[in-house]
Amino acid sequence: MFAVALMAMPAVAQDAPAAAPAAGPQYREFILGNADAPVTVIEYASLTCSHCGNFYKTAYEELKKNYIDTGKIRFVYRDFPLDGLAMAGAVLARCAPGDRGMKLIDMMFKNQDTWIRSDKPIEPLKGYAQLAGMSAADVDACLQNEPIIKAVREVQNTASNLYKIQSTPTFFVDDQKIEGDRGFEYMAKLIDEQIAKKK
Repeated sequence: MFAVALMAMPAVAQDAPAAAPAAGPQYREFILGNADAPVTVIEYASLTCSHCGNFYKTAYEELKKNYIDTGKIRFVYRDFPLDGLAMAGAVLARCAPGDRGMKLIDMMFKNQDTWIRSDKPIEPLKGYAQLAGMSAADVDACLQNEPIIKAVREVQNTASNLYKIQSTPTFFVDDQKIEGDRGFEYMAKLIDEQIAKKK
């Protein structure tokens, strides 16, 4: 079964694995905002984590409007799937065409209450992937894409082993670690402090 097969997490020690040259979708980082921004915010999240979902339904839009879209921060989203279903969603988002991967992540978080409670939660996930521009065949092939599955595992293992991440969401505002969804105001205060230090 797909969900069971994805649960094995081998130990690895690198952040963003280099994609091997091959046909089809390749693993890539989801990076938003100004590449030269003074502050980098990294999020580790699981698509089945209710606190991660709450962050996207509340704080993320404000963070995007005030800091990402204005070029004040570089925002990096990384998957830390807590179960096979979260892994399936993570892999589908990495297969999404063009710049739609992060939009698919956003869609899955905003509809989290619906698809997680579904009798067959993989079906709504497939539907969201198709809304993001993937055909049914693309979706099925993506869910069997071993290089992307392996890359997500590698990022997760690096997070666990190197950065000692144990729960989601976990954020880094530059080198400051924040565990849990503390809300927009808390994040904004830390970001503003880091920006002030760079001036």
